[in-house]
Amino acid sequence: MRGHVRKRGKTYSFVVDIGRDENNKRKQKWYSGYKTKKEAEKALNDTLNKIEKGEYFISENISLKNYLRKWLEDYVELTLSTKTIKSYKEMIDWYIIPNIGNIPLNKLKPLNIQNFYKKCINEFNLSGTTTLYCHRILHKALKQAVLWQMLNSNPADAVEKPKKSKKQLQVLNTNHVEKLLNRLKETTLYMPVLLALTTGLRRGEICGLKWSDIDLENKTLYVKEQLQSNNGILELVPTKTAGSKRKIILLDFTLPILKQHRKHQLQNKLLLGNEYTDNNFVICQTNGNPYNPDYITGNFARHISKLSKELNIPKIRFHDLRHTHATLLLKQGINPKVVSERLGHSQVSLTLDTYSHVLPDMQKEAAEKLNDLLAK
Repeated sequence: MRGHVRKRGKTYSFVVDIGRDENNKRKQKWYSGYKTKKEAEKALNDTLNKIEKGEYFISENISLKNYLRKWLEDYVELTLSTKTIKSYKEMIDWYIIPNIGNIPLNKLKPLNIQNFYKKCINEFNLSGTTTLYCHRILHKALKQAVLWQMLNSNPADAVEKPKKSKKQLQVLNTNHVEKLLNRLKETTLYMPVLLALTTGLRRGEICGLKWSDIDLENKTLYVKEQLQSNNGILELVPTKTAGSKRKIILLDFTLPILKQHRKHQLQNKLLLGNEYTDNNFVICQTNGNPYNPDYITGNFARHISKLSKELNIPKIRFHDLRHTHATLLLKQGINPKVVSERLGHSQVSLTLDTYSHVLPDMQKEAAEKLNDLLAK
């Protein structure tokens, strides 16, 4: 028997089998208060359907820990990228579960969550940005619990969100860029650094770029995929967001360098013959295999430690080359909407918020230009 309806007094109830306990005894759950037999039968069928699909929960008996495990398995792993899944699991396992994971899901209160955020900052010394990331994960998970009708409301709605840490970006000026590119010529870092500086691509987008994504004749580059490492295995995955899938106009400065790079690749391919693996990657090893994005950033970090002193330039991360691209464009008066599109940001507001340090100089220049116009 999976379930049946029974009349109790003036209302109808139904009971369902929900599995077996640790002693292998059958467990049942009663639901009551239905005005008609038809309503009770419909509710019974809906419940049996959820059990069949693995979507049935007894929310009063499930802890936040067990719910988050179920959410990761039934929602996150089916909808998000490998990299995002990994970061979600880390935040949940390292911080959320050890602190509030034992609280029953339906007993979780805003104060529990607020105290957890306070602990993250004061005891674990997490940044505001990392704590805010924990909040976003927890809020998203609890929002799904509401949609699954396991909670009536989201307790994370009633807490004060952690404030994102404001960090001054480290970027290069045009003199620094010239020094760095000249110094890196004839090294494997030259092309990845050039693309980051002149297109604003992320490291995974650079490593996943193929020649079929570049139209040299029309000076256009298309960002479609990114290369990621999943447990040491490299795989091409869709870009970070829908907005990350974009078209970028190449600089005249970049174009001849790309053409020369392509020529050298083809010569090397002919030289190696069958030993060359033709995956059509723009950035690849001498045998044609792609580079792990971690290798690119790690190699850059090792070089920049020495080069920052040698060239008298800031000691930056590889990702700061992308920031440099955006900053140089904004300082040239390029519309933030255009910069946002090149970077693949989901909203212009994200671009303006990230590069707010550039805006005072832009406002000063705008005021001076308007003053000159009115003075005439």
